[in-house]
Amino acid sequence: MSRSQRSTIVFFFTCTLLLGLTLLFDLYPPEFTARGQEAAFAWPVALSVIVIGALGLLAERALGFPTPFEDARRERTGIVWSTVTGGAYGLITIGAYIYFRQNHPLATSEWAHLPLPWSIPFYVYGAIFLEFLLRLGALCIVFWLLHVMIFRGRFRSGLFWFVNCFVALYEILPYVQENLDRGNWLGVLATPIDPLYWSNVFEGLLLLRFGWLAPIIFRISFYIVWHILFGGLAQQYFVP
Repeated sequence: MSRSQRSTIVFFFTCTLLLGLTLLFDLYPPEFTARGQEAAFAWPVALSVIVIGALGLLAERALGFPTPFEDARRERTGIVWSTVTGGAYGLITIGAYIYFRQNHPLATSEWAHLPLPWSIPFYVYGAIFLEFLLRLGALCIVFWLLHVMIFRGRFRSGLFWFVNCFVALYEILPYVQENLDRGNWLGVLATPIDPLYWSNVFEGLLLLRFGWLAPIIFRISFYIVWHILFGGLAQQYFVP
């Protein structure tokens, strides 16, 4: 079996998992904790994200990024790096929450975490969904268009980091909007130094070094620490 075939099988399995979780939440919808979350589980949205991920996979291969399971040693290193750094970022996020007590701008409840056991499939879905959308989709496709189609193979490194840093802005936009609504211009200027932004930039680096699976592992590891363990077990200590 070729390296690309192994990567395709893993991608197909990941898509199947995404569809299975979509069906689960279609049959048993949970109480969502943030505005717009329910839209992510609509069938047209889930299918669209899979199409975006598939196009991104083709772009990633055309760009010559590392293929998952191409090199066993590199794969082990990528899994370790993704797992450890994702977990570490989860601890950083917990520390920031304990110190600042800042809830997500889109949260609809005081505790912005789904309770166990629903949090497990919910955040696995969220990790796959966002990485298909942001890393495989936005980063790989836009980078391919710029690097291959427009600049004809030139400026590879500069273009990658430009697109990566731009795509990384997506998750901090709600915080930017919140600061704008409050007239907090210092907060707007400080947003790009937020750990959430740099975690997204780092995920682009994981993609560049280890392939498309590494950012998903990073995000799942982060979600396990932040949303599933802390979110599932610590509510009684922070919400009366």
